[in-house]
Amino acid sequence: MMDIKALGEKIKIIEGKVKTMEKKKLYLYSLVAVALIAGATALFWTKDSGHADMTVHEEPLTVSAVTMEPRVVDDEVSAVGVLASRNTSVLSSKIMGTVVHLGVREGDYVAQGAVLMRIESGEITAQALQAKAAYNNAKLQYDRIKSLYDEKASTQSEMDLATLGLETAEANLKAAKAMESYTVIIAPISGQIVEKRINPGEMAMPGQPVLKIEDNRNLRLEATVREQDLRHVYPGKEVLVSIDALPGKTIKAKVAQVVPAADVRTHSFIVKIDIPGEKGLITGMYGRASFTTGKREAILVPVSAVVAMSGISGVYLVSSQGSAVFQVIQQGADRQGSVEVLTGLKVGDRVIVSSHEGRIEGRKVTLAKNGE
Repeated sequence: MMDIKALGEKIKIIEGKVKTMEKKKLYLYSLVAVALIAGATALFWTKDSGHADMTVHEEPLTVSAVTMEPRVVDDEVSAVGVLASRNTSVLSSKIMGTVVHLGVREGDYVAQGAVLMRIESGEITAQALQAKAAYNNAKLQYDRIKSLYDEKASTQSEMDLATLGLETAEANLKAAKAMESYTVIIAPISGQIVEKRINPGEMAMPGQPVLKIEDNRNLRLEATVREQDLRHVYPGKEVLVSIDALPGKTIKAKVAQVVPAADVRTHSFIVKIDIPGEKGLITGMYGRASFTTGKREAILVPVSAVVAMSGISGVYLVSSQGSAVFQVIQQGADRQGSVEVLTGLKVGDRVIVSSHEGRIEGRKVTLAKNGE
């Protein structure tokens, strides 16, 4: 049998061999990892260099451009306002009674003279019947006295009393019929029901507004004009009106009235502008009126040339190096397919107007044959 000492020495020899093998494997694994990292890095730089080379060798973009020149435009001041009806009628009840008939709703069109509502009042009905009976009795009495008077069988005094009684009864009957007419509410104008404040079965009270009618065929824009601009505005002056609800559409209109009273807080005046009949217009819509004050020079660019980048408006210019440069601009009024540029451009700038996809800043460009 092997002694314990010899066995211990063999174990140490085996452990040394194992450690040596582990160190060799770890070293080998490290060399493999370094080789992989080096290969990946080389591949990355190769791809990146290829991308850079692609950008450098990218073909120039063919574009059309226009050179900015001053153009004579109408100098204008604008005023905003709200559309209102020239003919508006608010109907109220003149008596107290129960609504027994209501034949309209908001949005309905009604003709002048149409019956809109009926109110029931027992007291007024009774008064009308009583006045009718009194009139019939007075008429019979008058006819009898008149017949006797013609035959010289009645005195002048009796004839005068009969005449007075008939006239009094007739006046009372007219008053009763007038009160009875208040139980029926009739449309005073043709238009659209825009407001209804009562329902069938509810009690109507004297002076209580119940319906509102507006004539949408005859509208006007009530705009607010600043005090310093009022000298350019007068009745009969032609203006251009744009309505927010009808984008891209301009309406020719005329000033009907300048209200001769200023708002003491804003130093502004109300100007009423008659709007011709236009489909789609409704009272309450916002609009803008443009008043011409003279002529001036301005820089205009086609609307198609304006682009938005991160919510900022701008255009692409052709730089002196022949590349596209994004230029921020401040837009002014729209002018029939073009937009006025208040700041950001100057005379001589070349603006790219042809359509293109995506962002092209820094891209080399060449002008098309029909371009400038």
